[in-house]
Amino acid sequence: MQSAPLEAVRPSSLRAPALPAIAVLLLLCWLAFFNGLGDLGLTDKTEALFVEVAREMLERNDWVTPWWNGERFFDYPVWGYWMVVGSFRLFGISEWAARLPSALAASAVVVGGFALMLAWASPQEPARQRWGRGLLAAGVLATSPGWIGWGRVATTDMFLSSAITLALFSFLLAHHRREQPLPARLGRIGFALFSAIAVLAKGPVGLLLPGLVIVVFLSLTRQWRHWWKPGALLAMALLFAGVCLPWYVAATQANGSVFVDGFLGFSNIQRFTNVLYRHPGPPWFYLPWVLLLLLPWSLFLPPALAALRFWRWSRWRRAAEDPALELPLFLLLWLVLIVAFFSAAATKLPGYILPALPAASVLVALWWRPLTSPVPGPTAPGERPLAIWGSIDAVLLALLAVAAAIAPRWAATDPAHPGFADALTASGLPLRLAVLLGASSIALLLLLRRSAGRRWLWVPNLAGFLAILALVIAPLAPLLDRERQLPIRQLARTARQAALAEEPLWVIGTMRYSVLFYSGETAAFISGRESLLHRLRNDPKDLGLTDASRSVRLMGDRHDLEDLRLPADRVQRLRRIGEQELWRVRREDLGS
Repeated sequence: MQSAPLEAVRPSSLRAPALPAIAVLLLLCWLAFFNGLGDLGLTDKTEALFVEVAREMLERNDWVTPWWNGERFFDYPVWGYWMVVGSFRLFGISEWAARLPSALAASAVVVGGFALMLAWASPQEPARQRWGRGLLAAGVLATSPGWIGWGRVATTDMFLSSAITLALFSFLLAHHRREQPLPARLGRIGFALFSAIAVLAKGPVGLLLPGLVIVVFLSLTRQWRHWWKPGALLAMALLFAGVCLPWYVAATQANGSVFVDGFLGFSNIQRFTNVLYRHPGPPWFYLPWVLLLLLPWSLFLPPALAALRFWRWSRWRRAAEDPALELPLFLLLWLVLIVAFFSAAATKLPGYILPALPAASVLVALWWRPLTSPVPGPTAPGERPLAIWGSIDAVLLALLAVAAAIAPRWAATDPAHPGFADALTASGLPLRLAVLLGASSIALLLLLRRSAGRRWLWVPNLAGFLAILALVIAPLAPLLDRERQLPIRQLARTARQAALAEEPLWVIGTMRYSVLFYSGETAAFISGRESLLHRLRNDPKDLGLTDASRSVRLMGDRHDLEDLRLPADRVQRLRRIGEQELWRVRREDLGS
């Protein structure tokens, strides 16, 4: 269906709520992604590994080959590392600078979802209705635990997810505004550009996933004719290749088969066909994760999907004539195909389905505030679904409030951080969280009592989670850092200062990759005594030992170090912070 020309939208109707909407968007993104961004030390192990690669690339001034722990590292392509290296150059090396690109990427998708709602809305709709729907879509995503969590850490997941999302948003713009040259051209450019960035962020999956969604969508809705334009497709292909291929060519030239085998063979094909890094999972592995990563909004996803009646073939045939139906059906395919794709893979991690969250968020927002349809289509949610799912939401928040109140008891079971539970209790944060969750639950129950209030059930969720971001998450980060991350940083820096000539550093037990970043040197990671003895016998050079090495530094949890069963009278204890210790041991005593 041809969309109404942009000129039909009165400029005054767009400008009226613009400033308040922009202020709300800025507040959403600041609370969700930027507030206290650098207050927590690098988390082990994925974030610390990712950031260390960027630090070593910066140190070597090598923009082609990723390095980690002194070795070439091809688990991921280079886009995310480039972003962190660029941030380090602009702002210096810090946790805040490392996470800034992820926060910006997460914010770009929140703003993109808002813009998509404006672009797709009928120009005959009142401006407040259009802007309100856009802000609701942005708010749902910005207050989803999964998007917040990955938007505040430096890993490749957010770079891939944001690029895929912006590529699909761009396709939707080009598709919906295909009769208008400028928006259509911008959409095609955006799709090619962001798909190329996704390939630079993670590999071929960055093009495969958005391509799969689009191919299935165009096939089911019989709209291939709109996109079969050889000139436009060729221009998109050239832009895509021009953005992503130069690095792949340069990496192959610089590293040869090491890059081809390590990246394409191991990190892509084997990750899909084999279980890597001990991360298996059943076919339904991601279903509970969709629920958790999108709470509490995921509770409204089942009725949102049911309202589409997607199982009726007539709905897909009519989609081309009804933009109010076409968009949610596209989002449904986006959500289902991404979850299904990663469910078929052998290696499973929660972050893999992050690209599905924007689709689910917009679907929920459209259930609350459907698009205006020229023909009978999706309508506002009925009283019964609102009452049922709103009641479930209220009960869940009440249960979470109880769980928050007793959280310090669970924290007390961690032997590696025995003082954390007392510090958490003294902070008052668990009680504060319980009060906010309880207040949201009570607000939901009050709204459920009146039919007119049920269409506003989203308000307590949004307001409650924004309050949690401001009043709980922000002050929790420094507490977590002081009790759990600071000892690792301090010991790593002590290890660097205490280093003797040709003295390697070994991290025992938990793989704390942040030690590399904070010590600024390489280290060997050893799981326990059996691993140590095996590696000493077979490849001592892999442990950093040279002929001139007279001693080693050992760092780890006190219990892990004691499990090595080294002669106690031969151990020099350099420093202890809480349960973390730093030892020096003579080389001849290692095999005792």
